[in-house]
Amino acid sequence: MPSSTSSSESEPVILRPVPGLRWPRVAVAALLLAAVGLGAWEAYWRVAQHYEASYRNSDGQWAQVRRRVDAREANATVFIGSSRTLFDIDLDVWKEETGVHGIQLALEGSNPLPVLSDIANDEDFRGLLVVGITPPLLFLPGMGVRAGVIEYYYDETPSQRISTQLSYPLETTFAYYNIDTKLFTVLARQPWWPSRPNLPFQQPEVRKLEHMRRDRQADLWERVETDPEFHAIVTGTWQAILENLPPPPPEEVARAQFQALLDQVAGNVAKIRARGGEVVFIRPPSSDVFREVERKITPRERVWEPVVGAAGAVGVHFEDYPALSEVRTPEWSHIAAADKARWTRALVGILQKAMTERGVHRPEVGS
Repeated sequence: MPSSTSSSESEPVILRPVPGLRWPRVAVAALLLAAVGLGAWEAYWRVAQHYEASYRNSDGQWAQVRRRVDAREANATVFIGSSRTLFDIDLDVWKEETGVHGIQLALEGSNPLPVLSDIANDEDFRGLLVVGITPPLLFLPGMGVRAGVIEYYYDETPSQRISTQLSYPLETTFAYYNIDTKLFTVLARQPWWPSRPNLPFQQPEVRKLEHMRRDRQADLWERVETDPEFHAIVTGTWQAILENLPPPPPEEVARAQFQALLDQVAGNVAKIRARGGEVVFIRPPSSDVFREVERKITPRERVWEPVVGAAGAVGVHFEDYPALSEVRTPEWSHIAAADKARWTRALVGILQKAMTERGVHRPEVGS
């Protein structure tokens, strides 16, 4: 009977000696090359692209700010909404006018109603909730761009909290650490292949728009206003999205969905009031193509008025007040950073007056 031979016995073993290098020098050379590469990448973003280091607007940062609600802050004022509420409210001016530093929980590209429900179910909240309305986003089937943020808040692990804290010094030191400047993000946006006709619409990437602070105050990045090429990229993105909106559902389905939305709003507002809290609604400004599309698909009388009416709440719409409408929205959807302080100061005064006239007296705004 023939004997079997293992492959290890039949195949010769080739030993490759490690080169006799001076490994400390190799390590130093590798570190220098890495430093030069990162330095060049950082210089490119700072010098050629005019990026600044700022906070990343991460889920971890949102969760950290969200925990301020659970800390039972006296006279807490919480802002929810989409990027207009995030960009347009100046928290420093709000504090100057009211004495309260607001809790900024608005999220870009998002429907605020899931956050409204979350706050309504939070027994710790008994303050003032300011709900910013961007009408088309109310009809998103879910949360929108930041769909996982509420789940992240409740499921956040100790290691994730630590990771957020460790990330902050990097975020405020290196411009290339921004989410918009990640290597694979940059590679993904390159036009490697020519565009082909008749393909399904793929939503273009929304580029960096804000300069974010630690407390989630976001200022519209001045490059959006001052750099014509970048401005064209941003407005081109908005136009592509607006021109490819999905068709509305059948009339009966849409009517039933909207009634469910109104019932949800009314129920959540009632929960907050039952605990001693209050809710107000604001409609930040938009302009040009954005405003035209909003008037067409979500007219004020069919969306804004019913939502505020269902809540039985004070509502401040920018179109009703010159002080709120006479501001610059460079890319049609967000107030210029230089105008937001004036806009916020005017908003506080208008809210105070409107709430007082309705008999709603809140220490958060001195009404």
